[in-house]
Amino acid sequence: MEADNESENSNPLNEIEQHLINDLQDQWKEPATRGDLRNHAVRMDSRFNKLGSQMDAKFVAVDAKFGKIDARFDKVDARFDKMDARLDKIEGRFDGLRSDMQAMIHRNVWASAAAIMTLNLAVLGLVVSILK
Repeated sequence: MEADNESENSNPLNEIEQHLINDLQDQWKEPATRGDLRNHAVRMDSRFNKLGSQMDAKFVAVDAKFGKIDARFDKVDARFDKMDARLDKIEGRFDGLRSDMQAMIHRNVWASAAAIMTLNLAVLGLVVSILK
């Protein structure tokens, strides 16, 4: 409590509040009057206003930090978008290679099948001519 009074007395920005505090400290053994209650109400109102201003300043600071964090996330999102585009290009290349390989295998299978059939017919012809 005493530390609060010292910090309040050292605050040069609020002269009215300092006078009220000094009056309350000097007359603390006397009964409270309406003026004392008004003075106390003014003091409490001043404290709440100061607290509200401090809270507003803190909220503004927190909002600014969230703005910076949002900007960082936007940069990360842009990087992910670039990576997605690159991966899409790579996927397109693999799809092209896959279709080329399938076509080549398809052609080679038919060529191999034709060669095997030709070879089988030749062997069959040779077997038939030997048996005659």
